[in-house]
Amino acid sequence: MTSNRRVTLALLAAVVVFRSAVFVFWGWSHFDSDQAITGLMAKHLSERRAFPVFWYGQTYMLGVESWLAAPVMTLIGPSVVALKLPLLAINIAIACLLFESLRRDGVSESHAAFATLFFALAAPITTAHFLTANGGNVEPLLYVMLLWILRNRPAWMGAALGLGFLNREFAIYGFVALVVVDAFTRRLFTKAALGRYALALATAAIVWCVFVALQRVSSAAGPGTTVADLHSQLAANNVLQIVERLCLDVRAIGSGSVHLFTLHLPYLFGLEHQPLTDFGIESTRWQGLTGSAWLLMVVLGVPVVRLLMLRKSGGDASAYLVVVALLSLAGYCIGRCGLIDFSTMRYELLSVLGAAALAGWYLRVESRRALRRVWMACCAAVFVISIGGHVALLHEYLTWPPVSLKQELVRTLDARGVRYGYADYWVAYYVDFMSQERILLAPEDIVRIRSYNRIIEAHRDEAVRISRRPCAGGEPLTPAFWRCPAAP
Repeated sequence: MTSNRRVTLALLAAVVVFRSAVFVFWGWSHFDSDQAITGLMAKHLSERRAFPVFWYGQTYMLGVESWLAAPVMTLIGPSVVALKLPLLAINIAIACLLFESLRRDGVSESHAAFATLFFALAAPITTAHFLTANGGNVEPLLYVMLLWILRNRPAWMGAALGLGFLNREFAIYGFVALVVVDAFTRRLFTKAALGRYALALATAAIVWCVFVALQRVSSAAGPGTTVADLHSQLAANNVLQIVERLCLDVRAIGSGSVHLFTLHLPYLFGLEHQPLTDFGIESTRWQGLTGSAWLLMVVLGVPVVRLLMLRKSGGDASAYLVVVALLSLAGYCIGRCGLIDFSTMRYELLSVLGAAALAGWYLRVESRRALRRVWMACCAAVFVISIGGHVALLHEYLTWPPVSLKQELVRTLDARGVRYGYADYWVAYYVDFMSQERILLAPEDIVRIRSYNRIIEAHRDEAVRISRRPCAGGEPLTPAFWRCPAAP
């Protein structure tokens, strides 16, 4: 590796750290009970109190994030930082793998680095998605990159496919894209290719069987539990998740296809003027710039039109990632039955890789310098808008960080000696993790860690109920929460 490449990779890693800093090092900036479940799984693993295989309370979505965070928690203790450092490492790895894949496609190093910025400089809310520890937001991007790198090593490719699909079913787009690219280039129907895919699928099936077997001896709903504690969730798996989301409403899908470009992509690339609180980020800042969504018409439209005109190959990696993005967009639209909105953006994040690949492809084949420069200027405008959002957010946390209402609740409960209680799902597990289990609150609506409910039932005479509204016989704990008597 040349010194220039090392410097470029280091700079890309630094950019990823810059746009991720608030979400990693100010843990309360973006944290909820879903992420707390993952953190509690990692804490229990690090303390050898439990052996979770799938996410607590269900039989799909492997606990990969918890397994990665557990060693970090062993070293530095349970915290949001410990939970998110592995996710930061995954983000850096994706940026480096993306750059290397584009470079090996024949894209110059400077142009490959420029294209990689679509991921490395993702907008604040998209970055928050990439660092959300809720079971598998950023991991599909890593699996997609690994499937490409391991495409000629079928056993390893199958292992990545099996692990990736069980972690988050979106990883399957990578495997399908490999088949599509091989079919288009007439490499698919050869003995070597068919044998490679057969071995990969066989390996993936073995991985599936291994984890199904491990599930039977796992702590499925917290320390001291088994799969018997899951009740009706036992039959669910990743395949059923796909089947249940299939939609055959052509009209709804058609409408959703339009919304992909008018709503989803402007959100994804941070061009809509939007308060960060819309995604649960503790901030008074905004991302995006009013009236800037038109930039996507140039940034994505020019490469598509020019590539169709020029009909020049940009390399297999670029084609592969573009196909992955198209499959992801189609799957999102069909799976959501055309219901495209901001709240479901996490189900379609692979388009960011597709945009980077499309940019690299275009930069490799464009012969008109003036057009290329204008296009790059529009891309740079997108990056500058993203940087503006990140700078504003970072400045806020360095100078006057917001106060988290739930963190204030944790401090108040600690001060008052409250150790057991009930709350809604979005409060309970947040408090459990942030207090490092000094305080145990159990939800009565959505139960993921059944062992907590049992412990609190054993201390029912000490238990309180935490409410977001005033209650008879209760008292205010903070401006947002009240302490209420537990139901008899």
